Amino acid sequence: MKLRIVTAGVGIQWESALVQACQDGAVRAVVVQRCHDAGDLLAVAASGKAEVALVASGMRWLDRDTVVRLGSAGLAIVGVVPAGDEHAERRLRQLGIDHVAQGKARPVTLIEHARAAIAGRMDGHGGPGDDRSGQARHLPAPRVEPTDADASGSAGGPDGADGRNALVVVWGPKGAPGRTTVAVNLAFEARPLAGEVLLVDADTYGGSISQTLGFLEEHPGLAWAARSSSRGELDAPKLWHATHRAGPGGPRVLSGLPRADLWTEIRPGTWQSLLELFRLSFRITVVDVGFCLEEEEELLYDHVRFRRNAVTRLALQQADLVIAVARADPVGLHDFIRSYQQLRDIGVDPRHVRVVVNQLRGGLYGGDAAPQIRTALNRYLGVEPSVFVPYDRGAMDNALMMGKALREVRRGSGPQQAMEALAAVVVGAPAAAPQRRRLRRRVARRRTVLWNGRPSGPTMTSRNLGW
Repeated sequence: MKLRIVTAGVGIQWESALVQACQDGAVRAVVVQRCHDAGDLLAVAASGKAEVALVASGMRWLDRDTVVRLGSAGLAIVGVVPAGDEHAERRLRQLGIDHVAQGKARPVTLIEHARAAIAGRMDGHGGPGDDRSGQARHLPAPRVEPTDADASGSAGGPDGADGRNALVVVWGPKGAPGRTTVAVNLAFEARPLAGEVLLVDADTYGGSISQTLGFLEEHPGLAWAARSSSRGELDAPKLWHATHRAGPGGPRVLSGLPRADLWTEIRPGTWQSLLELFRLSFRITVVDVGFCLEEEEELLYDHVRFRRNAVTRLALQQADLVIAVARADPVGLHDFIRSYQQLRDIGVDPRHVRVVVNQLRGGLYGGDAAPQIRTALNRYLGVEPSVFVPYDRGAMDNALMMGKALREVRRGSGPQQAMEALAAVVVGAPAAAPQRRRLRRRVARRRTVLWNGRPSGPTMTSRNLGW
């Protein structure tokens, strides 16, 4: 059976030679259509007429999203570059095209590349749009080496996984449980333990990491990185220069969207490639994502499909570790228990989730709040909290007003020690025993409110959580 191919690069020498060879019968293939741009190519892919596309590197509107949509339509892709053009070849590979041929190749050689691309798709390695492998494809980006004089060596990986870069996603339900606070302080605490750490603001509903850290100058952020990655122009060194150092010993920061209505800049295929670039380029990447996990309907705009919540969902699905943040009051726990079920629905492995109970304080439940919260989470979700973060409004206000992390302004405070313990859990380093003892004593003092030996308030019941 003849191979059904489509070409994109009308008028280029290799394309004309290939079409002529197919007409003469010199190769066992047939050209079903010759396309001028990405729009024509996407239409052919949607029709299902072709098996493989041979695409010129200079085709109009060729970007990461186009490659993903072609792959999702079941079309294998071979990129063709001018002879000796290393820049064009690197760009195609960064777009996710694995099979690249030289423009001076004979038609027979181009057909061999086409058959190899089809075989790769059948084996489950067809590129960014191929969902059959179930795993993210690693981009061929170089590793970023720390350039700061104060960079420290790498420690163990998440939960003791040595020698492996990790993507850590911080998520929490609606109701301001403290996702950004946890993400920022986790990144600062992980920095001395893991070496270079990247903090990414990926909340498409209203990121605030830049404001939290007091960045006064504009820096290239997530929207810029997404546009560069979509064009195949973003690699690890460029990503490094697009980030901003948060303080002398802090993490690198990739700022979020300046306005919430710019969420359409982050397309699913581009975001997945960014996640892989983050993982390859930094020892630990901490991603602060939005609250919503709903799988909303596709929004069609100018023939491009968008999903606002795809950023959060893809990040959680690709994460090596998920930090799930719950607020320690009845309303916060109710929202967390409801939303935690959705984590499982989108395929997040519960073994890769660590629960952080934030803003722990006395007076809400009476008596010892931590055991009651632990019992409720075990009863309704079957999970055990990893860290309880005590409520310290003074320390949080001080850090926020100075645009710094707790480690920089209130080291030794209850919340800072809790975040230090969480970083040790994430990185796999042992926490200091004296700090753990001080943390337990401090939490016990703050959360216990007694009157004549009896709790001064109601204990937690199913009624508190809405059941």
